[in-house]
Amino acid sequence: MALFAGYGFNKSHSAAYALLAYHTRGSRRTTRWSHGCAADQRNLEAGECRQVHCRVPREEYPRRPPNVQVSGANFTPVHTAAGEAIGFGLAAIKNVGHNAIVSILAAREALRAEGKQGFASLWEFCDKVDLRLLNKRVLESLIKAGAMDAFGTRGQVEAALDKAIERAQKLQKDLAAGQSGLFGGIFDAGDAPAASRTIEALPPAPDWDEHTRLQNEKEVLGFFVSGHPLDKYREKLRNLKVVDTATACEMKPEPQNFRWGQNEPQNEIQIAGVITGLKVAKSKKSGEMYAQAALEDAAGKIELIAFSTAYTKLAEKLKIDVPVLVRGVLRGEEDSAPKLSVSNIQALEDVALKLPESLRIKVPLQHPDLALLEKLRAVFLAAPGKGRVLLDLEEPGEFCAVLEPHNVTVSADRLFIDRVEELVGRGGVRVID
Repeated sequence: MALFAGYGFNKSHSAAYALLAYHTRGSRRTTRWSHGCAADQRNLEAGECRQVHCRVPREEYPRRPPNVQVSGANFTPVHTAAGEAIGFGLAAIKNVGHNAIVSILAAREALRAEGKQGFASLWEFCDKVDLRLLNKRVLESLIKAGAMDAFGTRGQVEAALDKAIERAQKLQKDLAAGQSGLFGGIFDAGDAPAASRTIEALPPAPDWDEHTRLQNEKEVLGFFVSGHPLDKYREKLRNLKVVDTATACEMKPEPQNFRWGQNEPQNEIQIAGVITGLKVAKSKKSGEMYAQAALEDAAGKIELIAFSTAYTKLAEKLKIDVPVLVRGVLRGEEDSAPKLSVSNIQALEDVALKLPESLRIKVPLQHPDLALLEKLRAVFLAAPGKGRVLLDLEEPGEFCAVLEPHNVTVSADRLFIDRVEELVGRGGVRVID
């Protein structure tokens, strides 16, 4: 490599790239949130935002949905009750074009010039923006992205949308025709004062469930923003032997080459996530059907491949749009991102946990907390299950007595073990299968 560097890559180029890398790293440290916004904006402009998972980690840089009250066209840092975050720009929303964004920003600035904070309601929003530029499809995309959350729940805003559009279109049509009437547009077509229109309550429609909300965000933003489908399974995943996609992509793939129909995987791993981008094709060599897709979690994504044997068995499960647990073997060639060769798929909701059948808990008799046993008993009673509990009552250097509490069995998941170790110390719980 040193020999190649002497002639294959100009040293001035090497120096320039080194300086650029130094400045980029420095900007990430000194202007962290601006750097994160710039990375998201670059992905959007490169057309990658909706095809690949964003390269700025979700945990390190939390994101917030766009907001017609404050958002501009581009990604910007925002302040929230939970701290700093990256705010989506309106340009990141599918179906929302440049002219529509200009109309929203112009209407918002006009209201601020009048001393108002922004749009008072959905009704005022529809009145003030140019509905020739914001048709129903655009407005629905704004709702799906969460950009209208300031007006009410997404279910309520969606239910009121048709009426708001109809009334605003008539008002704008009348104003354009100069038919403001004797009172200069104070009253609308329904003879209700304009002021009351801006504060009219939204219809009592049910809000979207979590699955609908997140799927709609994914549709128009390319990301799950207000949460992630795996969030509700956080504790369950702690009790399963799973790796995240980022870790899997760093692991060394199995050395075997791809072989159509190979069905004896070794060194399998499990990854939880959501299957996206399913594509089914026919092998040119064998003529058999196979499938490719991606598995996304909060850390990133990994490519999936289901060879003919696996595809025949898992064709329907590959279409599942809820979180799944995928088992398989990493395959790939040198210097290429590994793929997970799928052997099994199961809806995460249906995965049954295999918890320890018994555990031993070390209880030092010289513990300074005299109420330790009472606290342990409260933890045991709060987690009923089938696991036996053995207490090792220790006098260091003297003796250890093993006791089994009468009629006490527990559900020994990771949360239970963590709570016990908070009382007896880290490493104080030993699992016995």
